[in-house]
Formats: sequence, structure tokens, C-alpha cells
Amino acid sequence: MRKFLLVLVAGLLGTIAAAQAPTYFVKADMVRGAQGAMGPVCVPNSVFFNGEMIVFRAVVYDAATGEELKFDEVQSRGITATVVMDGRDPAQMFFPPPGEGAEEGEEGPPPGADFFRGPWAIPADFPAGMYNWHIEVTDASGNSAVFEPIGMAIGLNPITIQAPN
Repeated sequence: MRKFLLVLVAGLLGTIAAAQAPTYFVKADMVRGAQGAMGPVCVPNSVFFNGEMIVFRAVVYDAATGEELKFDEVQSRGITATVVMDGRDPAQMFFPPPGEGAEEGEEGPPPGADFFRGPWAIPADFPAGMYNWHIEVTDASGNSAVFEPIGMAIGLNPITIQAPN
């Protein structure tokens, strides 16, 4: 009887653990876009000015295999990514097909271009301040994952928007 209960409990715990295992792992950051840039572009940044563009970037991995999901896999799973930031409506990110985003005369995407993008031009009248943000990823089957920058829960990594001098 003990052996049966032990096997039953172990089986239930294994099922619960499997049910709670994440489907995806998300790695993300934000960089300054070229539009209205008041500093170097395409480098991680957290301080922006009105009129500049913030580009949120996210790479999605299969949590079970650790493999980065490329365009075809993202499409077949129906994966979408959304940027959620204080003070504005959630914004859908996009994942361009291979070859888009290449410079004229080049073949294929630029290096490291297999990721979701979420550009947002900061309106001239957007209030200065600090804003929390995160990225939500979902698929057609209802699986989801959330990327929240390290320290965001205690207010350490918000976006800071400063009014131009």
C-alpha cells in the first residue's frame, strides 16, 4: 500500500511540475532607434528624450529545448509579442520574415535580426518620467511567457523619458 501511495504521489507531483513548466523563455532589451536620435543608435539604453524612438527587441526560446525560435517556427506556433508600458496602450511587436531589414544590395537579414521588434516614437508631448515596461509572449495554443527586466519589480530598470533642454 505504501509503495502504491508513493508511486501515486510521485506521479501526481511529476504531472503538476510538467503542467507548470514554462513553454517559452524570452530575452529582451530596448535600444535607441535612428529617428530623432540624441545619442548612439542600436545600443541598449534606458534614458530617452521626446521625439526619439525606442525599439524594444525580444528573442523567444523553446523552454524545453533551449532553441531560439526562428521566423518559420514563430509563424507555425502563432506566437505574438506585445510591449506593455505604463502610460500607453500595449503595442504589438512584429517579427519580419528572413531577408527583410537587409541593407540595399545585401542578401538576407542583417546579423542578429531574428527577433521581434517593437518600435515606438516618443510623442513630443509625452510626459517626462520613469515608466515600467515588460513584454508578453503568447501562442495560438494559449501558452505564454513574460519578460520583465531584472529589478523592475522594485523599480530599478524603468524607461526614463526626459524633456529636451
